[in-house]
Amino acid sequence: MAMVFCRGCAKELHETAVTCPQCGASQITSATLPIPPANAGSPWMAILSLVLSIVCTLALFDDSEWDTETIQGLGLFSVIALILGIITINTKRPGYGMAIAGTVLSGVSLLIFVGLCVN
Repeated sequence: MAMVFCRGCAKELHETAVTCPQCGASQITSATLPIPPANAGSPWMAILSLVLSIVCTLALFDDSEWDTETIQGLGLFSVIALILGIITINTKRPGYGMAIAGTVLSGVSLLIFVGLCVN
């Protein structure tokens, strides 16, 4: 148990104390706050994964007859969305929640498109 001195009243307190129990002075400085990583990047892969998977899922509600090329094109969109979502999840990039939603939607859509191709 390391002890430090309060910034306000100079009384001794534990190093993990957020405030001083005697005077209430804050012990947190800008040096002790967590700094977000500078290269966090943008969540473009997660957004693209989610958008492509939503397009594929909404296309499933179309009642018209589809030709093989349409099914293959939507299947390709699903594969791209799945890959982008998996990359985002594995590398822990920003947009983690969107990537999970995109991966699930694109996985379900891909399975349905494969089933339609086989028939």
